[in-house]
Amino acid sequence: MINTPHIEGVSTITWGTAGQLGAPAGAIVDGIAITPRNAGPIGEIEDGNGGSVTNILLDDGFDAKVTCVHDTSKTWPVLGAAVTLTIPPYNGGSGALTPYVCFVSGNFDITTARKKEATISFPVRYRPGITSA
Repeated sequence: MINTPHIEGVSTITWGTAGQLGAPAGAIVDGIAITPRNAGPIGEIEDGNGGSVTNILLDDGFDAKVTCVHDTSKTWPVLGAAVTLTIPPYNGGSGALTPYVCFVSGNFDITTARKKEATISFPVRYRPGITSA
């Protein structure tokens, strides 16, 4: 029997990381750190006197670092492979967990330590206009 949290009070809080990484199936996700590609305005438009009148905001996806417990029975995705992250909306929107098809965008980091499970971390990238081939 798998332990399932029983949440009293506010039951809409996202709890844990189970199910947030699509592949490899069953991987234990330690954490996912998300960084928006454009965290602030990317430019501005000035009026005829040089004062700012418009900020240009661009929602152009995110980069993330996924860290999992290293399991030798798993086949980890390779560079360029598509993986799905099912996470809260990255742009601050409200609502349920949202699936984002991302791509592994760099090499893996493996960390080992005394009396601790090994972890594997890899960067992924999500861009709204890029889909798998």
